[in-house]
Amino acid sequence: MREIKTALVLGAGTMGHGFAQLFAMHDLSVWLVDETEALLERARGWLRDNLSLMVEIGEIEKEKVGSVLNHIHFTTDRKEAAQQADFVLEAVYEDLDLKKRLFRELDTWTPPDVILASNTSSFDINELCSVVTHPERVIGTHGYNPPQITPCVEVIPTKLTSQQTIDETFAFLRRMGKVPTRCTSAPGFVGNRIQFAMAAEALAIVEEGLATPEEVDQIVKTSFGFRLSAYGPFEICDLAGLDVYDAIFNYLYDRLKREQFKPPPILQKRIREGAIGVKSGRGFYTYEEGAAAQMKRERDRRLYRRLRLFREEQKG
Repeated sequence: MREIKTALVLGAGTMGHGFAQLFAMHDLSVWLVDETEALLERARGWLRDNLSLMVEIGEIEKEKVGSVLNHIHFTTDRKEAAQQADFVLEAVYEDLDLKKRLFRELDTWTPPDVILASNTSSFDINELCSVVTHPERVIGTHGYNPPQITPCVEVIPTKLTSQQTIDETFAFLRRMGKVPTRCTSAPGFVGNRIQFAMAAEALAIVEEGLATPEEVDQIVKTSFGFRLSAYGPFEICDLAGLDVYDAIFNYLYDRLKREQFKPPPILQKRIREGAIGVKSGRGFYTYEEGAAAQMKRERDRRLYRRLRLFREEQKG
């Protein structure tokens, strides 16, 4: 793979302009493409606002703003931009036919060693492989809004993506300061599947009149949502105990009769094996002796740091 010095971002909307900013801040030359000058002008405004806020909160120096903007070339000419690119990120809206058309074009306009990445949040990346002559260079890179801030990028190889493309994509994203994590191409991938399961239950709770939207939001932000930036759901499950989770699943399923609360077989299998979390030395992770006390102290350190930030936000 060639050294990545120039990136093309197709689509200057919510995600595209954020990725363009991220790449420019890491000294890449960026071509930001959209269909009309009006859409590009809107992106310029968003970028200025983003950078102005960063200056305001001390994330960058004011003198850096001009340099970042100078790294971004705004154009409606997809072909010219594609011919300059060492890395391509498609970030147009969720229209599979449109994405396929763009990938067909990119396949003819770029050398075969240029990675073609898609920021799709839902479509099977394998579908994009079917329209190119070099499917080994196609890969999914699903970021989360705002992409210039949120660390995660789900990296989704296709059945035909080469290991070289995977390795180069991981290296590039890490160079951009992201936290790339591999997952399989499936509807919703990982993050959105979990996120929308939560959204569905939150909507059901409001629809049933159990709480208002404001009450739901406050409970989430000050309970499990407060913890989730420090620990993921499997780590939290291990800390609480798989047996505790199983008991709660059973109670919810018995009372609510909803399939999403049916005790998961993966949980019950581990319990039968005696793997019930930190307290048994095994759960979804394996723990050394004394890990329970150590994890509790580390958990509390992380949460106290977040609590200080939370209190500052409450004051402000």
